[in-house]
Amino acid sequence: MTALTLMVEVDGKIRPLCNCTWITWAPCGCPCGALTAAFGGEAFATEEQAWREHYPLKREREKYQRQGYRMELMSWDRYRAEVDLAARCPHVKAAS
Repeated sequence: MTALTLMVEVDGKIRPLCNCTWITWAPCGCPCGALTAAFGGEAFATEEQAWREHYPLKREREKYQRQGYRMELMSWDRYRAEVDLAARCPHVKAAS
């Protein structure tokens, strides 16, 4: 039996879903989370699936969506080139 590879169009190219990641963006525009789009037998091909995996409770999803958080599917290449989840958000005031 042959395994199927889910393909998606992202960043203007057709790519295997396993070569993509969902990035969560805060309302300020900074990245604040990541979810591998496919691994093993798991696949999160739609934004709704990614939201449900990242925030299992409906009230959580709705709260973050109301606050302006969003998810974006991108290639691992783009993620490595553009996203630094270890960087401190410059929009958050430092604790005194």
